[in-house]
Amino acid sequence: MRTLTAYGIGVVIVLAVLNGIAWQAGMPWLHSLNVFSAGFVLGVLGTYISAFVNGYRRIA
Repeated sequence: MRTLTAYGIGVVIVLAVLNGIAWQAGMPWLHSLNVFSAGFVLGVLGTYISAFVNGYRRIA
């Protein structure tokens, strides 16, 4: 598995767990966490698009 893909999947899983815990607990900072998570997902999407367009290659 490519490093970029593994990193993206791992962080999305961690953010999903954190969002689920915050939602179940009714934390007041849930909105901020959701905004952060959405921003991260958009950032990863941009990284994937850039890697695809520019030719991502794994070194090592």
